Amino acid sequence: MTHQLMIRGVLFDMNGLFRHWRNTGAATSERLANLPEGTINRYAYQHPAYRLARVGVITDQQWADNVAARLAADHGNHVHAALAPWREDRGEPVPDMIALLDRIREQLPVGVLSNCTDALYDDLKHHGIRFDHVMPSAGIGVDKPSPHAYQLAAERMGVLPAQLAYFDDEPTFVQAAATLGMHAHLFTSADQIRDQLIAAGVPLTDGAEDVRATV
Repeated sequence: MTHQLMIRGVLFDMNGLFRHWRNTGAATSERLANLPEGTINRYAYQHPAYRLARVGVITDQQWADNVAARLAADHGNHVHAALAPWREDRGEPVPDMIALLDRIREQLPVGVLSNCTDALYDDLKHHGIRFDHVMPSAGIGVDKPSPHAYQLAAERMGVLPAQLAYFDDEPTFVQAAATLGMHAHLFTSADQIRDQLIAAGVPLTDGAEDVRATV
Protein backbone atom coordinates (compact mmCIF):
# COMPACT_ATOMS: atom_id res chain seq x y z
CA MET A 1 0.00 0.00 0.00
CA THR A 2 1.37 3.42 -0.96
CA HIS A 3 1.88 5.79 1.96
CA GLN A 4 0.15 9.11 1.27
CA LEU A 5 1.94 12.20 2.55
CA MET A 6 -0.11 15.31 3.20
CA ILE A 7 0.97 18.79 2.14
CA ARG A 8 1.59 20.73 5.34
CA GLY A 9 3.21 23.86 3.90
CA VAL A 10 4.26 25.69 0.75
CA LEU A 11 7.71 27.09 0.03
CA PHE A 12 8.34 29.63 -2.72
CA ASP A 13 11.20 31.30 -4.49
CA MET A 14 10.89 35.10 -4.57
CA ASN A 15 12.23 36.75 -7.72
CA GLY A 16 10.46 35.87 -10.92
CA LEU A 17 7.40 34.82 -8.92
CA PHE A 18 6.43 37.65 -6.57
CA ARG A 19 8.76 40.33 -7.92
CA HIS A 20 10.19 41.19 -11.33
CA TRP A 21 13.42 43.07 -11.84
CA ARG A 22 13.48 45.38 -14.89
CA ASN A 23 16.84 46.98 -13.92
CA THR A 24 15.40 50.41 -14.63
CA GLY A 25 17.16 51.86 -11.60
CA ALA A 26 20.56 50.55 -12.66
CA ALA A 27 20.03 51.81 -16.20
CA THR A 28 19.12 55.28 -14.89
CA SER A 29 22.20 55.38 -12.67
CA GLU A 30 24.42 54.35 -15.55
CA ARG A 31 23.04 57.18 -17.71
CA LEU A 32 23.51 59.71 -14.91
CA ALA A 33 27.09 58.59 -14.32
CA ASN A 34 27.86 58.18 -18.03
CA LEU A 35 28.72 54.51 -17.53
CA PRO A 36 28.49 51.86 -20.26
CA GLU A 37 25.37 49.72 -20.18
CA GLY A 38 25.79 46.73 -17.90
CA THR A 39 28.52 48.30 -15.75
CA ILE A 40 26.53 48.17 -12.52
CA ASN A 41 25.55 44.57 -13.13
CA ARG A 42 29.21 43.65 -13.57
CA TYR A 43 30.44 45.54 -10.51
CA ALA A 44 27.52 44.59 -8.30
CA TYR A 45 26.29 41.11 -9.13
CA GLN A 46 29.23 39.52 -10.93
CA HIS A 47 31.73 40.39 -8.20
CA PRO A 48 32.63 38.00 -5.32
CA ALA A 49 31.39 40.56 -2.79
CA TYR A 50 27.82 39.82 -3.84
CA ARG A 51 28.20 36.17 -2.90
CA LEU A 52 29.46 37.27 0.53
CA ALA A 53 26.35 39.40 0.98
CA ARG A 54 24.12 36.63 -0.33
CA VAL A 55 25.25 34.23 2.39
CA GLY A 56 25.29 36.83 5.15
CA VAL A 57 29.03 37.37 5.56
CA ILE A 58 28.47 41.07 4.91
CA THR A 59 25.25 43.09 4.97
CA ASP A 60 23.42 44.44 1.95
CA GLN A 61 24.57 47.95 2.85
CA GLN A 62 28.20 46.89 3.19
CA TRP A 63 28.01 45.25 -0.22
CA ALA A 64 26.44 48.35 -1.80
CA ASP A 65 29.13 50.54 -0.25
CA ASN A 66 31.77 48.20 -1.69
CA VAL A 67 30.17 48.44 -5.14
CA ALA A 68 30.12 52.23 -4.94
CA ALA A 69 33.74 52.40 -3.81
CA ARG A 70 34.96 50.21 -6.67
CA LEU A 71 32.92 52.11 -9.24
CA ALA A 72 34.23 55.44 -7.97
CA ALA A 73 37.81 54.19 -7.96
CA ASP A 74 37.55 53.11 -11.60
CA HIS A 75 35.18 55.74 -13.04
CA GLY A 76 35.41 58.79 -10.80
CA ASN A 77 33.84 60.09 -7.59
CA HIS A 78 30.88 61.55 -9.49
CA VAL A 79 29.49 58.00 -9.59
CA HIS A 80 28.46 58.21 -5.91
CA ALA A 81 25.81 60.85 -6.62
CA ALA A 82 24.34 58.79 -9.47
CA LEU A 83 23.71 55.52 -7.64
CA ALA A 84 20.50 56.47 -5.83
CA PRO A 85 18.15 55.18 -8.58
CA TRP A 86 19.91 51.80 -8.52
CA ARG A 87 19.55 51.46 -4.76
CA GLU A 88 16.00 52.77 -4.69
CA ASP A 89 14.81 50.28 -7.32
CA ARG A 90 13.27 47.37 -5.38
CA GLY A 91 11.68 45.66 -8.36
CA GLU A 92 8.02 45.40 -9.34
CA PRO A 93 5.56 43.27 -7.34
CA VAL A 94 3.32 40.72 -9.12
CA PRO A 95 -0.29 41.39 -7.98
CA ASP A 96 -1.87 38.07 -8.94
CA MET A 97 0.83 36.12 -7.12
CA ILE A 98 0.46 38.26 -4.00
CA ALA A 99 -3.30 37.71 -4.02
CA LEU A 100 -2.80 33.96 -4.38
CA LEU A 101 -0.25 34.01 -1.55
CA ASP A 102 -2.82 35.54 0.80
CA ARG A 103 -5.31 32.80 -0.09
CA ILE A 104 -2.77 30.03 0.48
CA ARG A 105 -1.80 31.47 3.86
CA GLU A 106 -5.39 31.04 5.01
CA GLN A 107 -4.91 27.29 4.67
CA LEU A 108 -1.21 26.51 5.16
CA PRO A 109 2.01 28.09 6.44
CA VAL A 110 3.96 29.64 3.57
CA GLY A 111 7.67 30.40 3.40
CA VAL A 112 9.97 32.14 0.96
CA LEU A 113 13.50 30.89 0.29
CA SER A 114 15.45 33.30 -1.89
CA ASN A 115 19.08 33.71 -2.89
CA CYS A 116 19.47 37.31 -1.80
CA THR A 117 20.89 39.66 0.78
CA ASP A 118 19.30 40.75 4.04
CA ALA A 119 17.49 43.48 2.09
CA LEU A 120 14.68 40.96 1.50
CA TYR A 121 13.06 41.75 4.86
CA ASP A 122 12.63 45.44 4.04
CA ASP A 123 11.73 44.72 0.41
CA LEU A 124 8.80 42.55 1.47
CA LYS A 125 7.53 45.31 3.75
CA HIS A 126 7.98 47.83 0.94
CA HIS A 127 5.82 45.77 -1.42
CA GLY A 128 3.33 44.64 1.22
CA ILE A 129 4.10 40.96 0.66
CA ARG A 130 3.54 38.77 3.71
CA PHE A 131 4.98 35.31 4.22
CA ASP A 132 4.82 33.29 7.42
CA HIS A 133 8.53 32.46 7.17
CA VAL A 134 11.08 34.70 5.44
CA MET A 135 14.41 33.05 4.62
CA PRO A 136 16.86 34.98 2.47
CA SER A 137 20.04 33.01 1.90
CA ALA A 138 21.82 35.76 3.86
CA GLY A 139 19.66 34.88 6.87
CA ILE A 140 20.45 31.17 6.86
CA GLY A 141 24.09 31.35 5.73
CA VAL A 142 23.73 29.13 2.67
CA ASP A 143 22.19 29.56 -0.77
CA LYS A 144 20.38 27.37 -3.27
CA PRO A 145 20.93 24.83 -4.73
CA SER A 146 22.70 23.52 -1.63
CA PRO A 147 20.47 20.89 0.00
CA HIS A 148 21.25 22.54 3.33
CA ALA A 149 19.26 25.61 2.25
CA TYR A 150 16.12 23.57 1.66
CA GLN A 151 16.60 21.52 4.81
CA LEU A 152 17.01 24.64 6.95
CA ALA A 153 13.93 26.19 5.35
CA ALA A 154 11.86 23.11 6.17
CA GLU A 155 13.14 23.07 9.75
CA ARG A 156 12.30 26.72 10.28
CA MET A 157 8.80 26.10 8.95
CA GLY A 158 8.43 23.05 11.18
CA VAL A 159 7.43 20.92 8.20
CA LEU A 160 9.11 17.79 6.84
CA PRO A 161 10.59 18.28 3.33
CA ALA A 162 8.32 15.50 2.05
CA GLN A 163 5.31 17.51 3.25
CA LEU A 164 6.30 20.73 1.47
CA ALA A 165 5.21 21.89 -1.96
CA TYR A 166 7.96 23.99 -3.57
CA PHE A 167 7.77 26.37 -6.54
CA ASP A 168 10.70 28.02 -8.32
CA ASP A 169 11.40 29.40 -11.80
CA GLU A 170 14.95 27.98 -11.87
CA PRO A 171 15.05 24.32 -13.03
CA THR A 172 18.26 23.58 -11.13
CA PHE A 173 16.70 24.76 -7.86
CA VAL A 174 13.57 22.69 -8.50
CA GLN A 175 15.71 19.61 -9.08
CA ALA A 176 17.68 20.24 -5.88
CA ALA A 177 14.49 20.57 -3.83
CA ALA A 178 13.14 17.34 -5.29
CA THR A 179 16.21 15.42 -4.12
CA LEU A 180 15.13 16.13 -0.54
CA GLY A 181 11.70 14.73 -1.23
CA MET A 182 9.89 18.04 -1.65
CA HIS A 183 6.99 18.19 -4.11
CA ALA A 184 8.96 20.53 -6.36
CA HIS A 185 7.47 22.29 -9.38
CA LEU A 186 8.88 24.57 -12.05
CA PHE A 187 6.88 27.81 -11.83
CA THR A 188 4.98 29.05 -14.87
CA SER A 189 2.05 31.11 -13.54
CA ALA A 190 -0.22 31.84 -10.60
CA ASP A 191 -2.88 29.67 -12.24
CA GLN A 192 -0.46 26.76 -12.36
CA ILE A 193 0.27 27.04 -8.65
CA ARG A 194 -3.41 27.34 -7.77
CA ASP A 195 -4.35 24.33 -9.89
CA GLN A 196 -1.56 22.14 -8.52
CA LEU A 197 -2.37 22.99 -4.93
CA ILE A 198 -6.07 22.39 -5.49
CA ALA A 199 -5.19 19.02 -7.04
CA ALA A 200 -3.20 18.32 -3.88
CA GLY A 201 -6.30 18.93 -1.79
CA VAL A 202 -5.56 22.48 -0.63
CA PRO A 203 -8.98 24.23 -0.50
CA LEU A 204 -8.36 27.38 -2.53
CA THR A 205 -11.75 27.52 -4.21
CA ASP A 206 -15.14 28.25 -2.65
CA GLY A 207 -16.85 25.11 -1.48
CA ALA A 208 -13.83 22.90 -2.08
CA GLU A 209 -13.57 19.98 0.28
CA ASP A 210 -10.64 20.15 2.66
CA VAL A 211 -9.09 16.91 1.47
CA ARG A 212 -5.31 16.53 1.54
CA ALA A 213 -3.47 14.46 -1.03
CA THR A 214 -0.08 14.10 -2.57
CA VAL A 215 1.16 16.65 -5.12
